[in-house]
Amino acid sequence: MTTLLIIDDESWTRETVKALIDMNSLGITKLIEATNGEEAIKQINSESPDFIMTDMKMPGIDGIRLLEVIEQKYSDIPTIVLSGYQDFVYTRQAIKSGVIEYLPKPVDENELNDALKKAVLEKQKKEQKQIGYQFFTAKQPEVLDMIESFRQTVSFSLKELNAKQLSASIQHFIAKIKDELKLDPSFTMYLHQVFLVLLEETLKEHRIKLEEIGLQWNEIKYSENQSLENELMTQLRIGEQLICKVGEIKKQKTKINLDDIKQYLNEHSTSPNISLEVIAKKFYVSKEYLTTAFKKKYGCNVTEYIIATRMEKAKELIMTTTLQYKTIAEMIGYEDVSYFYRVFKKYYGCSPGTIRKT
Repeated sequence: MTTLLIIDDESWTRETVKALIDMNSLGITKLIEATNGEEAIKQINSESPDFIMTDMKMPGIDGIRLLEVIEQKYSDIPTIVLSGYQDFVYTRQAIKSGVIEYLPKPVDENELNDALKKAVLEKQKKEQKQIGYQFFTAKQPEVLDMIESFRQTVSFSLKELNAKQLSASIQHFIAKIKDELKLDPSFTMYLHQVFLVLLEETLKEHRIKLEEIGLQWNEIKYSENQSLENELMTQLRIGEQLICKVGEIKKQKTKINLDDIKQYLNEHSTSPNISLEVIAKKFYVSKEYLTTAFKKKYGCNVTEYIIATRMEKAKELIMTTTLQYKTIAEMIGYEDVSYFYRVFKKYYGCSPGTIRKT
């Protein structure tokens, strides 16, 4: 059973987080809650959660104090911070290292699940690191040299997107391993850990998610009953899937459809998290290329287009409704109403109030 502890004094926030979590893909089987740091500490002691997600501003023991306790007594539990917009800038500077991620409220579904995936991976690393340490201290130097040589060849194969070389490297490595090592579970587990790190590095380099190659993180956890040959064949299969997917992406980069990007911007311009970087990652293209190509075709860059779309929507709402400006700002993607005022005035040359009076 894998347990996540959610700590927030606002029940609607806890309910929202629970509704957004992709429990199946993350392998999370149980959700528990606390309304403040004091309740959280009791839950940690009684339930031993695998992961923690906490708000910062809470009555009693607040998030900062709770993080200090976690660092001192429960440092092995990966922790994610939720923070309201007004205090987010300040609290992220005050929080010590070790927190997996900082998520601003209102929480975004993709950012939430990405942060939890990082937490799952971090926990796997910590668990396997201890076994890896025991393995390192028990084996002979020549075994360590053999592992390092294998790591380098696999890393190079993934970097060069060479599936044939990856297969040959793994087959050659299997043939070299002595029978006593094949039966050593610590050896197999350490090889799993080595590959997991290489996989994460490759995904990060090519800016893709594991799900995009047809896998979930909970599907690549180490299995205690896994034989060495099966472990390495699994690594080969995952590596080949990754290489194939990256190859497809590289081909797509030469076939970028700017009309699709424009349509996506029209549909998502009011999202507070939309940006040039987000769009570039989604369509597998560099920010520099996207900026140049988009401006050449439409006469403005992506950021300018997002602002224009938002401002047009804001003007429409101002002229056709009696909604407060703060509400309108939030509806078009701005959490800071004063910033919305500045952007609106710069774009139209007058304030929202002037527009509404006309």
